[in-house]
Amino acid sequence: MRLLRRNALGVYAVYAVAMLSGLVVTPVVIHQLGTEGFGIWSFIGSITIYLSVLDFGVGPTIIRYGAEARGRKAPEDLNAVASVGLALYAAIGLVTIPIGVVLAFLVPILIDAPDDLVDAARVATLLTVLGLAVRFPLGLFGNLLVAQQRWDVQNLANFVSTLAYMIAVAVVLTSGGGLVALALIALLTTLLRLLLPLLWLPRELPGLHLARRYVTRARIRELAAFSGSNFLVHVANKIVFSTDVVVVGIVLGSVAAGVYSVPAKLFLLGFGLGTAVTSLMFPAFAELEGAGAPERQRDLLLAGLRGGMSLMLLLALPFLFIPDLLIHGWVGGGFEDAYPVLSLLAVVLLLHQPIYVLTQFLIARAWQRPAALISIAMTAVNLVLSVALAATVGLWGVALSTLLTDAAALVLVARVTAPVASTTVGDLTRASMRPVLPALVAALVVLVGAARIWSPDTLLTLVPLGAAWVLIGGFAIWRFGLDPGEREQLGRQLRGSRRTAEPAVEF
Repeated sequence: MRLLRRNALGVYAVYAVAMLSGLVVTPVVIHQLGTEGFGIWSFIGSITIYLSVLDFGVGPTIIRYGAEARGRKAPEDLNAVASVGLALYAAIGLVTIPIGVVLAFLVPILIDAPDDLVDAARVATLLTVLGLAVRFPLGLFGNLLVAQQRWDVQNLANFVSTLAYMIAVAVVLTSGGGLVALALIALLTTLLRLLLPLLWLPRELPGLHLARRYVTRARIRELAAFSGSNFLVHVANKIVFSTDVVVVGIVLGSVAAGVYSVPAKLFLLGFGLGTAVTSLMFPAFAELEGAGAPERQRDLLLAGLRGGMSLMLLLALPFLFIPDLLIHGWVGGGFEDAYPVLSLLAVVLLLHQPIYVLTQFLIARAWQRPAALISIAMTAVNLVLSVALAATVGLWGVALSTLLTDAAALVLVARVTAPVASTTVGDLTRASMRPVLPALVAALVVLVGAARIWSPDTLLTLVPLGAAWVLIGGFAIWRFGLDPGEREQLGRQLRGSRRTAEPAVEF
């Protein structure tokens, strides 16, 4: 894959600052706004994210067609895709605003906000929606850069905006700011993240030309046809990752939503970290599709399943085995009900990683419709089951619902992918499962043995334990979870070596 070392390092620089931001921002918000205020802010973030589905799958479609055009060396096709995408995004951005006004009225009612926070909740919701509205047209240019595999530019923008958000929240909230100030900071840093990549656009795409003549009904229909199924996948993913907090807030109230938000934030951080590098494969899959190289696509898929699961095991197993130590060390006491939730969500991470990779492969091969139907069906089941379990068993039942539906989705997606990739479900399963045993053995030593003997109870004392886990678990997974050829090729790519004799798997 193009610029793997730079892109990978950039991705994890972003997540390093995101982790730092989470460690700093979440306790500050909880302390300054209280558990109820924090629950309202989390609810706003979870429910307004539904509006991002108004993307209608255009973003992944632009990346896919842009990367395919690169593989075919067809810059004129890229100009057409970009022009049609901008027209669609401008319309979507305008539609988002009135929807946000209605949502702002409903949010305090849905979560039963106290009277003194109703107005603040409505203004914060409007500001959050405004950030989503501008993200549509401005996000087009980021998608075009991603299609060129210039994730490093996106990573720089994310790094700068996340750092700015962390600093601004820490300063403003400790000076007396509330929900509205928090939402305004989020809006301004979103604009920073969207505008910064524009500086690189002329250099990376000097021939890019946006023109009205490219925006024809035929091209709109073509883009919309492909985007339709992408839209369903996008909807399902957004609902899966935001439904839990919304369901808890509506069924159990704002305080319970605040408690659930703590493991949910760790889950989202783990998912982002675990899928960051595998996200780089999507434009690579699409470029290989344009170049007509199905065997290299399949080899990249199997390597991506192994590598993705290896990384996710490093992230998820601490959530599974020491959720109490992590949550207590991060936000202190009072969140005991969140411990089993985090353990269940850790298993969801391990299930969703291969689903994510397989879905990327299917979209790149233009087989996104079956993936979309599976995603929507499982999301609907998850929503109904989440409400039922929240009302009967409480917080952990909502996480259990996500686990059960993800397990079913994984089976179905693997069965669809195998014939498309000219392989078998068994091959896909073995590729994903190979790193699991060495990771579990290392986890028994470090996370079950050493962690329980030591019992660290602060972030500072958790750091040495985390370092030991990364070293021991990482070595076990690297040595026994990957093929020798993969270790050699991946190491060469990460070192930046230019010895590329057309390997079977081009990382």
